[in-house]
Formats: sequence, C-alpha cells, structure tokens
Amino acid sequence: MKNPGWVFLVAGRYFKTRRRERGNTASVLSAAGIAVGVMTLIAVLSVMNGFQLTTIEAILELNSYHLRISPDEPLPPNALMRLRGISGVKSVFSFAEIQTLIRGLYPDPQVCVLRALPENIAEEDPSLLDKLELVQGSFDLSPEQSVILGSELARRLKVKAGEYVSLLNLAGTDFSGLRPENLTFLVRGIFKSGYYEYDLGWGFISLNNARPLLSPLDTLMLGIKLEDRFGDRAVLRKAEDIIGESGKTLSWREYNRAIFGALRVEKVMMMILIGLIFVVVASNIYQSLRRSVYERTEEIGVLKALGASTFSIRLIFILEGAFIGLAGSFFGQILGFLVAGHVNEIFATAETLMNRLIDLLNALLRPYFPNVRGQAVSFFSPAYFYLTEVPSKIFWGEALFIYAFAMLSTTLAAYFASGRVASIKPAEVLRYE
Repeated sequence: MKNPGWVFLVAGRYFKTRRRERGNTASVLSAAGIAVGVMTLIAVLSVMNGFQLTTIEAILELNSYHLRISPDEPLPPNALMRLRGISGVKSVFSFAEIQTLIRGLYPDPQVCVLRALPENIAEEDPSLLDKLELVQGSFDLSPEQSVILGSELARRLKVKAGEYVSLLNLAGTDFSGLRPENLTFLVRGIFKSGYYEYDLGWGFISLNNARPLLSPLDTLMLGIKLEDRFGDRAVLRKAEDIIGESGKTLSWREYNRAIFGALRVEKVMMMILIGLIFVVVASNIYQSLRRSVYERTEEIGVLKALGASTFSIRLIFILEGAFIGLAGSFFGQILGFLVAGHVNEIFATAETLMNRLIDLLNALLRPYFPNVRGQAVSFFSPAYFYLTEVPSKIFWGEALFIYAFAMLSTTLAAYFASGRVASIKPAEVLRYE
C-alpha cells in the first residue's frame, strides 16, 4: 500500500457510512455540536466587539484622544504647526478640563466635567461631531456664557436648550483668597454620545468662556487625533522630539491602560468559557471514535495483513475526526455570520413573537381573570437599557482562530482515540475468520 490516496478514500467512507449499531448519528451530532459552538462563539464575540469598540471610540474621540500633551512650560515656537505637519496627524487643538458643580431647575447640584475647546472645534476636529448626536439646539460654542450638556445630565437638571444653568466657580487670584460664586450659562445644545457616563456628567464650553472657571495652576493641554490610532507610537516619538522637555506626551494606550486591559480580560475569559463547548464535543468525539475502532477491529486486522502501517490506519481515524471538525466549523461559521449580521432583526422577531403570544394569552384568560393582563415585552426599553440596538463587529482574524481551534480539538480527540490501533494484531483478529 504505497499509494497514500487509499487513506483518504477509507476515511471518507468511514465518515459517511453507517455503523453497525448506531449508524452515523454520532458523527452528525458531533459535527452539530462543533457547529453550535462555533456559531455561539462568533455571535457572542461579534456583539462584545461591537460594545467594546463603541466604548473605545467614545473614550478616544471625546476624552483621552489618541495623544495628549501636558505642557510644564510654554512650548517652543511653531510647535503647534510642526505637530500638525507630522504624517498621520488628523487634528491638533488646545483643551482644558474643569470639574465643577452645575445646578438647573432642581436645587440639588450635579457633578459635571466641562471640556473646554476652541470655538472652531467643528473645523479643527470634525470627527467629534460625528460621535455626538444633537438632541436639542446646536453645537455652537462661540456665544458668550454658553454651554452644551449631555442628555442624561440635562435630564437630571430638568433643563432644555435655551434655558439657564449655574456653575460653581472659585474666584480669586490665589488659593488663600478663593471664594465661591455662581456663574450663569445658557444651554445652547444637548448631546447624546451613546456612552452613559459622558451623557450623565459631561458638558462642553469654549476656552474663552472657561477662563473664569480655571484655577491659577490650570494649564491648557493639547489633544492630537490620528488617522490611524495604531500608528501612535511613531507619532509619539516625533511629538516628543518637537516639544522636548516642555511637557509630557501620553498615548491612548497608557492613558486608558486600566479600562482597555479590563475589556481585553473580559473578552479572553468569555472566549475560554464558551470554548469549553469544544472540550465537551471533543470528548464525545473521542468516545465515539474509540467505539468505531473497536467495531472495525476485523477491518483494521485485514488492512494490517495487507501491509498497511499502524500510522496509516491511525491516520484514517484522525482524518475522520478532521472531517467532523471541518463540516461542523464550516456550517458553524455560516450560522455565526448570519446571527452576528442580523442580531437586531433576531431580537426584533423574538420580541414580536413574544408580544403576540402575550396578546393571545390575554385574550384567552380575559374572561376568567379580567384584572390580570400581561405586559408587552421590549428588549431594549429606554427605561431599562441605554441602547436602542445591539452593535456587532466581526474580526476575520478571530473567526479564523475559532475555525482553527475547532478543527484542532476534533483532530486531537481523534488522534488519541486511534491509539488502540497499535495494539491490534492481525493474527489474533483473523484467527477464527
């Protein structure tokens, strides 16, 4: 048996043909288990990717930026122009961050973080407005004593666009003579970022309007946004060369290390937990193929008597396990992509079916229980969730890794299950045949 093609032929026949007692049910169920595991893992990871990317983009676009420079002293001449000329830099602008108390119609004040930006920020940083949905008013920082608030903060303060809020300010030229005073600001607009923490405690004002709120030690920082946030290291080195010892430069990796690390750990743990499905299926494949080896003892004896090596016969069962993994992974990938791409439609359909079932039960039970009525179901009710749809994002590298892991688990299970082939001796098997 020098031609190795017979190994693939026999492995294919073993995979497709019925077994003596239970037929090919075990192979079908094993492939189905792999398909369910692949589908679940792809769907869950795509939803996690969607939520994590939404969070990351909100943080980078609104808060930390891709690079931020904190000057300790005045920057060198033309530093701002030179920073804007670095390849890959999309925008560079000054900003300040002010923590204060804000009060609206309710007497209880709310803690607020005010991001002070240039009046022409819409021109300097167009991507900022792309991440903000204006619920009321306009994003115009130029009018004097004007502020733009997050939607949840405005709701807590019971104010709308066109109404006034008061900000607490500590006035004075030094810390020994600071005294509190209230400054009145007009709400020019209300935004919604899609990130609850920012909508609850953030506002925007112009740098000119922020002067009375800045303490004597507050300095303006520089925010830098890049065309590609993963090219931050090269831009960071060039920015450090330009500013020299005048300040400190941080990238988004360092500034958000804690939260991004937590998101990464969460994703890895979810992959491990769902990946246990493959361990269960692999154990079933192991037991199934061990039984297959036992049932085909005579066939294995005949093959060995005809000159087939132990390795070639083991390879038959290894390929059978690989075929199970190949079939399960293929169909699992298709189902996973369908679920991930239509997750919102699936939720909407499930919501519709549940509400129709509730309406049917209400109609059937109304004559007997007139005071009992089931309530309609809403998976994404604004009263409970801060989202209207589920974001989904598929990374092809992750999908390929899941495919390879599923194939590897079934192939390894088949490899260990085929170990009994080595102990089968043709003389003993064929003695009474």
